[in-house]
Amino acid sequence: MTRKSFSPENLVKELKHDSKSLGLPENSTNLIVARVLESVLTWLENRDIITTSDLERVVGCELEKYSSDLAFVYQNRNKII
Repeated sequence: MTRKSFSPENLVKELKHDSKSLGLPENSTNLIVARVLESVLTWLENRDIITTSDLERVVGCELEKYSSDLAFVYQNRNKII
């Protein structure tokens, strides 16, 4: 198993890329990304180790609150649909 470190910068970059591909306005994207990142960082505070699946699930659930389309794209990244 490969160990990776969580990178907030990479998450922001991925979400902005997905958002741009959907044509979401930049102002909306920035607000969504900031709120999702804040929630994810709060969730991470009490955890020493997480799996990629855990992180993707939490990010996906947070994205659902703001944009179901963005959540769908994020959750199905690297999957054949």
